[in-house]
Formats: sequence, structure tokens, C-alpha cells
Amino acid sequence: MRELEHQNRVAINLITLETPSAAEAPLQDKLNEALVRDLLHRTRGAGVALLLAVVLLWLIVGAETGAQVFAQFLALIGLILIRLVGAIWVVRRASFDRMRVFGWFAAMNFLIGGGLGAIIMTAYPQLPPLGVAMCSVCIVGINSAAMVSLAGSPLVYLLYVGSNMAALTFVSFAHPLQGLEHPFQAMQFIYSAALIVMMRSVHRSLRNNIVLRLQLGASLEELRDTQTRLVEASREAGRADVAAAVLHSVGNVLNSVNVSAALVTDTIARSKVHNLPKVMALVQEHQADLYQFFHDDPRGQKLPDYCAQLAEAVARDNGAARAELESLSQKIDLIKAIVSAQQDQIKPTSVVETVDVRGLLDDALKAHAASWEQQAIEVLRRFDDLPPVKLDRYKVQQILIVLLANARDAVLANELPERRIVVRARRTTGDELEIAVEDNGCGIDPEHLDQIFGLGYTTKPGRHGMGLHFSACAARELRGKLTARSAGARQGSSFVLSLPLDAATGPELLR
Repeated sequence: MRELEHQNRVAINLITLETPSAAEAPLQDKLNEALVRDLLHRTRGAGVALLLAVVLLWLIVGAETGAQVFAQFLALIGLILIRLVGAIWVVRRASFDRMRVFGWFAAMNFLIGGGLGAIIMTAYPQLPPLGVAMCSVCIVGINSAAMVSLAGSPLVYLLYVGSNMAALTFVSFAHPLQGLEHPFQAMQFIYSAALIVMMRSVHRSLRNNIVLRLQLGASLEELRDTQTRLVEASREAGRADVAAAVLHSVGNVLNSVNVSAALVTDTIARSKVHNLPKVMALVQEHQADLYQFFHDDPRGQKLPDYCAQLAEAVARDNGAARAELESLSQKIDLIKAIVSAQQDQIKPTSVVETVDVRGLLDDALKAHAASWEQQAIEVLRRFDDLPPVKLDRYKVQQILIVLLANARDAVLANELPERRIVVRARRTTGDELEIAVEDNGCGIDPEHLDQIFGLGYTTKPGRHGMGLHFSACAARELRGKLTARSAGARQGSSFVLSLPLDAATGPELLR
């Protein structure tokens, strides 16, 4: 059976009795299975109708015939029931050999059609002309109704109607209706031809619908696969974006960490505590005559004042080192916050809290405080009185760190004697929080203002153009916006972050 099915794929399909078209060829296995299932499904309803038609046929011929025809009716009813029960059993199975089931189904329909033909052949000599006519009408009705239930396969239909139509044709010649001999005989041939043409048309319509459904299913499956690949690609891209954002933001903070570490190292290197071993050596050398050493030796006389100065210097150096170490600790906490914020971006959540804007800006400025002092950059604060604001602290802080780092790079690149950054915070008439970072740096060419927030766009050698892009994305997630202004090259620039006073992440962005 499987070899025969393989041959049908490249030659004539046994179920359709046609060579597969270009559209059907890739779908032959699924098409054959769908046609067989259609035959089985339709048979369940058609079986009951056929039983009723057989009862009607018995009412027509039963009074005129004997036990032999009655036995044939019983056999026919048994075949119909076997086909009905078998179709129900096969359909309920999860899978089946379609060609084997098709062979069984074709054989059952051949036997049922043959049973109808045998009844006609046995009963016609005993029937009056009116009985023959009524019997012919009943068979015609059975064959016409069977066209719907057997449309899945022309072969099955031909096997079904072939024997009973042959029997009717034989009867039309052997037992013709008086006065209608020739019309009755011609009708048999015309009706048989009409059945074949109609069956071909009904079958093609059904087959085309199934092919269209299978093609649509294949297209949907391909679309689902494409969607899956796109989703996976977007996830991979999202992971890369998150990693790039983390690296960029952490890199900005690490610059300040390096400056603070350098200041601590320099403080320790310049500390007078390094002379303490010499002092201790003198004390140990004169341990036996400390009083005389402090009273008579010029070195001993200077030692108390030197120790006082040394203590003062050590305290001063310790204070500076402690301050820088506290700054380092804050920056490390900020790095942790940046990583945590980026991790939160992977999930549809946002940590919203009530924040003091001044404190938030001070924390962001402290991240770069060491570099301001080391590179002689004047930072001016212009903060209005602002109410507490609900927002995602770490997202806003991340945006500000990027803007302040860019402003620092801009003023360093402009090579002016005065390096100035102004940070403004105010409440607009539109009831928004507006934070502006202005600088007198290298400025932005007006034709680049529309590109500056694009992913990968940068004018700085060795940079990746990630910071402003991710900052703009974070501003949108906070239901705000980030804009850039500049009068042109070497004329400074201003980046303005506008946020609603309740800058929680918008629900539409979490879907």
C-alpha cells in the first residue's frame, strides 16, 4: 500500500484519480489523509440516510418479492452498519494507515453498491412497470445523495454506483416501461454521464477547499516559525542591548571610580606618615636617656612639634582618604543599582518610589565630583523648589550620569579656559519636571541633532554610541522624553529630560 501511495505521488493519485497539480504535489500526504477523513466523517451521517432509503426501497419491492430479496436486504443493511461502525471507530483513533483504511472503505462501498444492484436484478422480474419506475427513482435518489458523502474520492463513488447503475440500465432494456421504452433507456445513459460530470465537479470543489486549507495551515505554520525566530532574535538583541547599556553606564561610573582611586593613592603617597619609622628609630635609639634626648638634643627638642604636625597631617590625609573611600563606596553602590535597573528592564516591572529631586541630582553629580575637581570644571546648580516626585530613581539617575558624562567630554573637547556645566531643575507650566544639563562645550552640528539619539551614532573616537540611545529609551519608559539643543559647533549644548511629576512606567510599555 505504501509503495502504491509513493507511486501515486508522482503519477495518478488513487484517491482523486488525477495527477497531482503543482500546488498539490507538496501536500499529497496531508491531502490524502484529509480526503479519507472527510469520507469517514460524512459516512456517519450518510449511513443513517442510506438505511432509511433501503427501508423505502423495501416498501416498494417487498410486497412483490420473496425471501431471497428479503435476505439480500438484510445483508445490505448489515454491510451499511459495518461501514458505519467501522468509520466511527477509525475516526476516533488518533492515527491510522490512510491507504489501508481507504482500501477497506472502497471495498465496503463496492459491496453496498453491488448489494443494491443485486436487489434490482433479483426483484425486477416480479415487479409491475410502476414498481420498476419507483425502484429506479429510489436508486437515483440514493446515488444522488451519495455524491455528497463520497465526494472525497471519485474512485469510491464509481465503485458504489457502478453496479447498481449497470443493473438499472439492464432493467431498462430487459423490462422497459410500456410506451416509454426508448426515453427510459436513454435516461439511464444520460443520468450515468451526468453523475460522472457532477461527481468530478463536486470532488474538485472539495479538493480545492482542502488544498487551500492546507496551504493556509502551512503558511500559518511558517509564520509561526518566523515569529518564533523573530522573537528569539529580538530577545538576543535585547540581551545585547541590556549588556551594552550596562557596560556603557558602568563605564561612566568607573571613570569616576578611577579618579577617586587615583586621588586616594596620591594622598597615601604624599602622606607624612612615611617619616614615622625614622621618628621611631630615634626614640628607640635614645630609649635609655629619653629625658636628656628631649632636653639637650636639638633633634629631640623638635620632635614634639614634629609629632604634632605629623598627627595633624595624618588626620587630614585620613579625612581626605576616608571621604574618597566613601565616594568610592557610593559609586560601587551606584554600579550595583545600574546593573539592578538593567535587570529590571528585562522584566515588565519598574521600581517606583517617591524621590527628592535635589537629592537625586546631588547623587548623580557626586558620581562625577572627582573628575570635576581634577579637570577644573565648574558645575553650577540651578534648582527650583520642587515637590517630591514619583519615579524610578535608578533609571533617572542612569540618564543623568550619561548626560553629565557627555557634558564633561564636551567641555574638555572645546579647549576653552572656562569649563562650565549648569544643571537646572524646574517645574514647567505643563506640570512636568524638567531637568536640563547645559555645557559650554564643543556643541552639536544642527544636522546631527536628529541623529544623536540613534543606536550606534557617535562622534567620539573609540565610543559605541549607546548612552544617549538608551537614555532616550529609558525616558520613554518613564513616559517622558529626552531632547537635545545646540546653536552649532563650539557653541555648547543642552540636554533636557522632561518627566511627568508621577513618572511611573507607563502600563502600555509593559505589555
